[in-house]
Amino acid sequence: MHAVPPAVPHRFAGFSRESLELLRQLEANNNVAWFEARRQLFKDLLVEPAIDLVIEIGPLLRQQVGHGLRAEPRVGGSILRMRHDARFVRDRPFRTHLELWFWEGRGPSHQHAGFFIRLGADELVLGAGLTLFPPDVLLRYRDQVDQPGPGRELVALLRRLEAAGGRVEGPRLRRVPPPFPADHERAELLRQLGLRVERTESLPEAVPEAILGPLLPELLVNAFGRHEPLRRWLLRLE
Repeated sequence: MHAVPPAVPHRFAGFSRESLELLRQLEANNNVAWFEARRQLFKDLLVEPAIDLVIEIGPLLRQQVGHGLRAEPRVGGSILRMRHDARFVRDRPFRTHLELWFWEGRGPSHQHAGFFIRLGADELVLGAGLTLFPPDVLLRYRDQVDQPGPGRELVALLRRLEAAGGRVEGPRLRRVPPPFPADHERAELLRQLGLRVERTESLPEAVPEAILGPLLPELLVNAFGRHEPLRRWLLRLE
């Protein structure tokens, strides 16, 4: 990742090694009692720096991709809650990473294509996409993948992102859904129930200042710029 010229004064000071250590401890103590005893520590070491990061990255992202992008510096906005929805996850109630999301559109953020960041104890993951297509979007996605023009356009931009170190992720079916033939030219894409491309930066014990320090907002915006064609392709489905 390479820096772009800063557009706003630095507010974000960085994530500390103590932040990563706290996430590492959560991996080994993923329970409500342990987390509640350290709630203030999570706020100080992870939530407060994340708020500063969102505040700083918002104008930079809008400058690059458009004013409609939403960067909301709050938990429940661009900062995902650490606790999973209890209806779906019971044995490990908390995320073991900090996750940020930047999107465009009204309604719940998870229903719109966007950029994301996941900070874990040992890695920083960034990318773009839509994790799970809403039913109506899924139908339009399959229609576009089936058509030669938009379908081949998607294949080409995914190949460019993969060549730059990205990997295609997202839930997928075991088989190509009907009415499409099993030997469809883009069978793998038709199986997708969501589509995102992400890239992982490993965080060694000596955490690189360039990755987690004050330059992180500019570094992320530059990386997101490479993923913007995918986000734009997905936005056409909404």
